[in-house]
Amino acid sequence: MQISYKRVAVCYFLVVILLFICAFRVFSVMNKEDYKQTAEQISSRVINLEYSRGTIFDCNMNPITNAKEVYNIVIFNKPTAISALYKHFSGSEIEKIISELNSNGFAVRKISREISADGIYCVKAYSHADDSLLAKHIVGYTDISGKGLCGLESSFNEILFCADQNKISFSINGQGSVISGYKPQVTYNSDIVKSGVKITLDKEIQRIAEQEAMKINSGAVVVCEILTGKIKALVSRPDYKLSDLAAALENEQEPLLNRTLCNYNIGSVFKPLIAAVGLENNLEFSQDCKGYTNIDGLNFTCHNLGGHGVMNLKDAIKYSCNSFFYNFVQLMEPSEILNMAQKAGINSRVILSENLYTAKGSFGSVQNRTPTKRELANLSIGQGELLTSPLAITNLYMAIAADGYYRMPSLIEGIVEDGVLKEENVLPARTKLFSKTTASALKEYLTAVLEEDGTGKNAKPTLTTAAGKTGTAQTGVIKNGKKVTNSWFCGFFPLEKPKYAVTVLSENAQGGCGDIFAAIADAVTLYEAKDNGN
Repeated sequence: MQISYKRVAVCYFLVVILLFICAFRVFSVMNKEDYKQTAEQISSRVINLEYSRGTIFDCNMNPITNAKEVYNIVIFNKPTAISALYKHFSGSEIEKIISELNSNGFAVRKISREISADGIYCVKAYSHADDSLLAKHIVGYTDISGKGLCGLESSFNEILFCADQNKISFSINGQGSVISGYKPQVTYNSDIVKSGVKITLDKEIQRIAEQEAMKINSGAVVVCEILTGKIKALVSRPDYKLSDLAAALENEQEPLLNRTLCNYNIGSVFKPLIAAVGLENNLEFSQDCKGYTNIDGLNFTCHNLGGHGVMNLKDAIKYSCNSFFYNFVQLMEPSEILNMAQKAGINSRVILSENLYTAKGSFGSVQNRTPTKRELANLSIGQGELLTSPLAITNLYMAIAADGYYRMPSLIEGIVEDGVLKEENVLPARTKLFSKTTASALKEYLTAVLEEDGTGKNAKPTLTTAAGKTGTAQTGVIKNGKKVTNSWFCGFFPLEKPKYAVTVLSENAQGGCGDIFAAIADAVTLYEAKDNGN
């Protein structure tokens, strides 16, 4: 009886095992696809997005870079995704996207607003820089890895650069398709945009200057705050597209060149410095301009070939009489002219930041020897071998507006950490260029240029008062049989309490520099009135 029970027990045990094996096989078959999918969910695809980068802020802590919130969108090859794109991209761009989808299985783009569609994934981000970026020639640009190549992007790369690339990770199946229901993992370095560098530019004044500078094909505009020397706008023309640097490199107009920092012949905007030397030495002089004058056996012409008649210093500046200055300068010690020009920084290198500075100005061969009478005549009207930058010549006009003192132009306010200015730069020391009496006289003379039917009457603003000087510089270049000349206007506003000094350069005499000055003065006046609630 015991053996019979044992046999029954063994048989029972064997039956149970067989049933378990059968059930396991059935279960395995039924769930084979589920197990396969579960295993495949371990696979993932990581798609790299663009690098985050620190911010360049303007003087009011408004972002110049990282100024726009955008969405990085990752697009997969699904009909719903492609269909959704037609509301946001042109037909040609969609063709490019489809080509990338066919090649890579995905495409990445930036867009201004979020897209909701199966097969499209959005990551909120900041557009560090695009073609609408202000002050491109100062800000500069980066390479594909997010490292600064030129301008402020290069000077402050250690502060602005983030080595960790942004990315988004998707779970995918064995066919490489994204598995539905699994939220992608996003790694985005958003905190870095709160830190960076604060500069002196004012975004709105920069915008105004860029808008008005579009009236010239090639040239520059500088706007400086007179009492501090802080640069509020720097514009170089022509502009270029960040999205097509290759085209800029091939363009014969050299749009990547920052003309605010380059050397030029400056012409008659140098005459107030000659006048300042004369005033400092109490020189009284008049000249009967007949349209030319003979200097050491050579006739030097005035721009008014018919002559201006009898000119005193005020009239000579108002009408920009060359004949007067050819002779006036002969009464001066050449060393005094060179010393004042050097003190004004005209032959200096204005350093704005590491890797960002003006060309060093030059007096040419007369720097280390006594110039001849003919060389002095050329120097008196800003011609000959005299070269300086639009930024450096602005110093002279800041000094005239500020009782004879100026500060070397500056661009950097300090370093920003987590939205707070931590390391603030100290302003350059004030330099006395000439006496308050001389500055006052020059201010009167430059006011007459605009107010008393002088050569700069078209530079007179409507909404404020101003003073300044016109200039036309021979370059020595002949193009299409014609001499190439550069046009200038340097001035300041408002007269009652001068706040801004402006220099406008138009290469090859393209565009009206006085008109541009007037438009900038009026627009900045409106901007400040609105900002003050008036």
